[in-house]
Order: sequence, then structure tokens, then C-alpha cells
Amino acid sequence: MARRIILTLLAAFSLLAGPAWAVERGALFKVSGHGHTMVLFGTIHMGLPEFFPLDDSVTKALAASSTLALEFDPTVQTAELAAMMRRAAATTPAIVAAMPPALGPRLTRRLEALGAPATLATQFKPWMLIITLATVEYAKLGYRPDLAVDAYLAKLAHSENIKVIGLETAESQLDLLDHLPVADQWTILDETLASLDSGEAQQDARSMTDGWAKADHATLDALALKYETDQRLSSQIMQRRFLAERNGPMADKLDGLLTRENHTMAAVGLMHLIGKDSLPALLRAKGLKVEQLY
Repeated sequence: MARRIILTLLAAFSLLAGPAWAVERGALFKVSGHGHTMVLFGTIHMGLPEFFPLDDSVTKALAASSTLALEFDPTVQTAELAAMMRRAAATTPAIVAAMPPALGPRLTRRLEALGAPATLATQFKPWMLIITLATVEYAKLGYRPDLAVDAYLAKLAHSENIKVIGLETAESQLDLLDHLPVADQWTILDETLASLDSGEAQQDARSMTDGWAKADHATLDALALKYETDQRLSSQIMQRRFLAERNGPMADKLDGLLTRENHTMAAVGLMHLIGKDSLPALLRAKGLKVEQLY
């Protein structure tokens, strides 16, 4: 179980062949400035076989690029990093003792319903339990972490000798989770369980994946607005810590890449490309020309 979760977090997924047709998916932008151009594509970290191959607009842009920028390269995996993630995910007696009393039975029921041992609650930190529950729910909907779009692009780039760079690192993404206050982690887990019980989490998952699969920007914009206006801690953390606070540094690095190289491509999680603090908005604020292709 622990190894599977770690592999999911690393997004070290296999490239599978798909049907011989492709449609527009996600969101695609052209960024121009400093005499150079960049294609910016929104990905998801789960997928279905029929998602591939990607639209020709994406694959041709990649083929014409000197560099592919990702959040981090999911095809690069080391034993040291896996060990570090195992250590980071392991809980402590103090963290377990901080669990709100009413949360324990609900978490146990949810884990047992998934066929997972209830002892996971005393083995993993709350943030890892949240990721485990979310991963299982996506799997129940048919979505597979081994078909992540960013991993597909990374493998394609490596096969064509295109340089792959990371805008972040696996360690920095892990720190976003591991440095959350323990009380906040338990609150977010509590809200996650409530959302799963009500079916809201499953509906949000469908909205995200279906919105990406159909390039349905009305659905995606509605989901972004929900996170921006929802006062629950889980939504506020998602909007502030996992999106807005990361988008600024990513926009700076993309601007730097555009300055240095012509015909580059960047592919990041779709949620970074929608909403008021999105990467396209930040890049426009830097004076760059940003055109949405779809």
C-alpha cells in the first residue's frame, strides 16, 4: 500500500498507446514575448486509455520545442526520494493523539469500506490519508494514475531528445503537504470524509476529469470559482497554498524560460491555468501576450 501511494505521489507512470484519433482536451495557450513563443498546456494526473494520443496541436508543439517544462519530471525516480517520502508520510504518536475523537470511527469505517486496514490511521499522517482516499475515489471512477498526462508528455519528450526541466521538485511539493499544521491536516481530513459521504468529492472529481477530457471551460471555471469562494479550510488551502502561492514562482520561471529559449512548451496541472490567480493571468500581467487556443 505504502509503495503504491508513493508511486502515485511521484507520478511515475507508464506510457500506454491509445486510439489513432485525438480531440481537444484540457486547455491550451500560446504565450509570446521576448521574441520567443511558448505553448502552455493543462494536464491532469490521472487518465483513461482513450485520452491518448493527445491532440495534434499538443504533440506537434512538443515536437517543435527545445524544452518541456513540467511541475517536475515524473519519470525521474530514485530510491532516496522514495525513502524520503516514506519517512515523511509516517505519522507519530503525537499526531495520532491530536486526532479529534469523533473523527476516528468515521475514518475507520471509510478505510474498512475500501478494504484497507484501519491501522493506516496510526501509520500515516493525515495528509497521506487524504491522498489515499482521493486516489481510491478516482480509481473507483475508472481513472488511473498510471495514465497521467504529464508522464505521457515526459516520456514522449525523452524519446525525442527534448530537454525536460522541472518548475518545482518532488521535495518541494511534498513540503507543501508535510508542513501543514497538524490541526489543519485533521480538519481537512474531516472535511474530506464529509465530502466523500455526501458525494460532493466524487462530483468534483468528475467535473475536473470530464472538464479536462472535453475542454469544457464553463465546467472548469465553475470549479475554480467554487474553490475561490468556498470558506471550508480544504478549499482555502487548495486555492491559497496549492495554487496561488505556487503560481507566482512558476510564472517567474516560465518568463525566464521564454526569455532564454524559443519554441518551448510548459505542461502543468490544469487548475493552475484557470481562476483569477492563474498562470495565464500572471503571465499577462508581466506584459506577455497570452492567447487561448482552446
